[in-house]
Amino acid sequence: MKDANRVLRTLLICTLFVASAVVRAEPIELTRYLLRADDGRGTTQQHTFTATAGTGELALEGTVDGISVHLNGAVVQPGTVTLRSDNTIEVRGESAGPLRVRVRQTAEVNLDVLNRIHFNTNVSDFEAARAFYGMLGFDTLSGFPDANTVAMAKAIGIEEPTEYDGSQGGEPGGYLLHGELIGLGFNRGVIDLIEFTIPRNDDPPYPALNRLGMARAVFETANLDADYQTLTSKGVRFLSAPVARGDGTRFAILTDLDGTFYELREVEGEVDDDAPTHLHRVGAVVINVSDLQRSLSWYRMFGYERSAGMAATESLAVAEAMGFDAPFEVRGAVLTHREDGSQIELVEWLQPYDATPPYPIPINHLGIHRMAFTSGDIEGDVAQLRAQGVEMISPITPCCSGPDAWGGIIAFYDPDGTIMELAEMPFMTWLTRFMNLFN
Repeated sequence: MKDANRVLRTLLICTLFVASAVVRAEPIELTRYLLRADDGRGTTQQHTFTATAGTGELALEGTVDGISVHLNGAVVQPGTVTLRSDNTIEVRGESAGPLRVRVRQTAEVNLDVLNRIHFNTNVSDFEAARAFYGMLGFDTLSGFPDANTVAMAKAIGIEEPTEYDGSQGGEPGGYLLHGELIGLGFNRGVIDLIEFTIPRNDDPPYPALNRLGMARAVFETANLDADYQTLTSKGVRFLSAPVARGDGTRFAILTDLDGTFYELREVEGEVDDDAPTHLHRVGAVVINVSDLQRSLSWYRMFGYERSAGMAATESLAVAEAMGFDAPFEVRGAVLTHREDGSQIELVEWLQPYDATPPYPIPINHLGIHRMAFTSGDIEGDVAQLRAQGVEMISPITPCCSGPDAWGGIIAFYDPDGTIMELAEMPFMTWLTRFMNLFN
């Protein structure tokens, strides 16, 4: 038996080594530059963008009569163009209607992103919020330090030293918060639930589901009607009773105590007998974007592949269940991660459209403010992202326990300014690789 166990351990180690050594060369057609003008456009100012020296493609979409494009000082036509590492573009003329000017370029990206660790929800009262999420069925998975280094404060977008005096740990000038990682059970999804004290931001979460950024997340339930009845009886606010989308999927939108949106979606799944609800998995994070084509390619760098489309519109009943008084129009897609199976839903709202930018830094705004992924090689991944023009909020920073830090994190922006994060922690990386073998 000992020999058999030794052989099994050796096989597992070899399998993990091989899995970690696989390099996936991903040719991805990235949008290097995008001008979106929904109501016509006159002469623009010059803009700059990053690319890889070589060929690209210029595409004009919409009302293009009377428009000329100047790239690096020369007039260019739709089709193949020559790009530098740093480029200047100007659109001249005036369009009579909606216009998009897009420069695309194929790049090979080999990020070692293993899974979605969690998304973060900031709350105004941790104890009350923890009770609320406990009522839904979330348990505490772990805690983390309430205070930390000034470098960690900068890593979450706190650019100037705060008034924090260091009396509760960490360093003076850093942050003070309280939080926990909570989940519905092992490997069923995690929320990073935080109340910030210093710096504090009590601005309300997004007021509607069409705001750019992470507007909501999905909780999968095996019995929507029962959970709706249970939770409404306990005072949980829903936008409506459960309704069905055109594809038959039933859902209901609720808000937490601060007004953050979540969707209960009926999906078959195994539920713990002692759980207070039928929720069994944290599903997709829904990210509203200004351009679906651009974001589909961008998130593909992180291992997310398009797995399903999305209806362009729905019934009035569905619209009302989502807080709108008229049917909406969207472009959208479901993306599934090739390693851990986690999902993102990208939605480009056409009507109604809200161009207000996502929550800015620091990452302390009430609501869903960031999403984190495990990296197996954070330095290599960051170098590749920088080469693709991705804007970082800070350098890679030791995380998450001051001088005893055993990993690193870095936060950055997606094409619309929604905040993402990479984290590399050796034990978690090893465990994630192991778990991904069974997905």
